[in-house]
Amino acid sequence: MREARRRPCVYFNHILVLLVALACTPSYASIVLSVADPRVEAGGEVTLELLIANESDEIAVTEVSTPLHIRLETADAVSILSFEPDRSGELAVDPHTFVKITLKGQMPADAEGIATLAPTGLTANSILIQFAEPSSTSSAVARQEPPSAERDEDSGTIQRSTLIDKPPPLAVSVYEPVYFLIGGDNGLNAKFQISLRYRLFDGRGKLAERLPWIDDIYLSYSQTSLWDLDDLSKPFRDSSYRPRLFFSNYDLGRLLDGRLRLGIEAGVGHESNGKEGDESRSFNMLYARPVLTFGDPDGLRAYAAPLIHNYISDDENPNIHHYRGYVDWLFGVGSKGGLDFSATIRKGTRSDYGSVELNASYPLSKLSGGDLTGWLMLQYFAGYGESLLDFDRKLDAQLRLGIAIAL
Repeated sequence: MREARRRPCVYFNHILVLLVALACTPSYASIVLSVADPRVEAGGEVTLELLIANESDEIAVTEVSTPLHIRLETADAVSILSFEPDRSGELAVDPHTFVKITLKGQMPADAEGIATLAPTGLTANSILIQFAEPSSTSSAVARQEPPSAERDEDSGTIQRSTLIDKPPPLAVSVYEPVYFLIGGDNGLNAKFQISLRYRLFDGRGKLAERLPWIDDIYLSYSQTSLWDLDDLSKPFRDSSYRPRLFFSNYDLGRLLDGRLRLGIEAGVGHESNGKEGDESRSFNMLYARPVLTFGDPDGLRAYAAPLIHNYISDDENPNIHHYRGYVDWLFGVGSKGGLDFSATIRKGTRSDYGSVELNASYPLSKLSGGDLTGWLMLQYFAGYGESLLDFDRKLDAQLRLGIAIAL
């Protein structure tokens, strides 16, 4: 049994070895797309330039296809265009040098306004262009043959790349952190959380014109689960399901030259573990969460977002406030693109009850040389009620390591 308790340490050692290996991987070539003149004619020919730079000490190989497909996106439509590169295939770029590639293609005749261009199949930037009115010459050519058409040599048919209507913008985004962690004490276990929010109203609709605040109303769903990996059948110990309906505006006001930002979130919520009988736990709540951020929102900043709530219909756990209290105190400090620390503290109404959860995260892209996304995340929990089922039980402190998809 003692040997089994040491297994989390073995997993941590394996993960650390993997991270060191990823950090030592060589750099790859960076690719930059550019255009000499951002004003282009609808239906006219456009010349782009692709710059492939190798800043590493080894030869970098990049595959450039022919034709090279470029994604064109306007405010209302999207299209895939074919551009011909003056060089293609596997290109070997010597250390600390660069290669320039010229791309030629035509724009759709019905394109207008401001648009973005981005190559597909290559990790490169996107660029902005603005369409001007087509000249008489290009209009005549456009009537003879579609400007973005290309002829299939095998069938003789014309493959068209025309603008098509874009679907409505996705109204779903991340709400609370999304992560998967492994570790624990007194047995190996996993903890994972998914959390999404859905914007109910379109800010461009007629109702939003009369009531501008209505597009700040959200419906969210969050789930946190504990998974017992030490048991033979690998059961889920408990899960917490948390739907909410709320209003949020995280930029209500700014003070101290914009360094201090004030926001608010308020609504109704439900939390339950979805079980029956003696293991059933649930309650409803009204809550408000003031949000204060000090510093640079895109850089180093400190933040506080305490969630103040009550308990409604808590018949299955009437004394839950003794262990969780009425405030989830959330504090944090860190850099948006770097190391970040946060703490969630609950203080029960009785002096010796409560809990603390500490989180530290760091971008995996910086550890892997840009190959991985997400964050490396370390979490520590101690106290009462890590799960709703055990709200009145103090279990062993838990230390877990894993990956956060979104923070």
